Amino acid sequence: MLLWFVALGFGLSAQAAEVDRPGPEETFKDVRGYIVYKTHCVLCHGINADGNGRAARNYNPPPANLRLSTKNDQYKEMIIRNGGAAMGRSAFMPPWGQELTDEQIRDVVYYLSVVNVNSKTTVQK
Repeated sequence: MLLWFVALGFGLSAQAAEVDRPGPEETFKDVRGYIVYKTHCVLCHGINADGNGRAARNYNPPPANLRLSTKNDQYKEMIIRNGGAAMGRSAFMPPWGQELTDEQIRDVVYYLSVVNVNSKTTVQK
């Protein structure tokens, strides 16, 4: 009987450990978001999402440092979809709503939460 409780305890510990790991859906969202980011955002916002992309020096104001952003996901979805000018920000941020699908926008927002130092989703390496 004691052995059964010990085995049950190990099983519960293993289940608890599984909760802390990102599931396959989050992993796929992260990868898909990175692909969208690399394709559409990296030139201005930089490979590290710090606003230091190759084209950043051409813009005033410069692109946002997305690693330090305190904006919520809904705001990020809106600015990606509608562009900076529609949100009272820089007109250099183009609207991507006609080019990206809703899923791609959600995926890139998820990716930004992974690289953001202020996010609970941030992956510690």
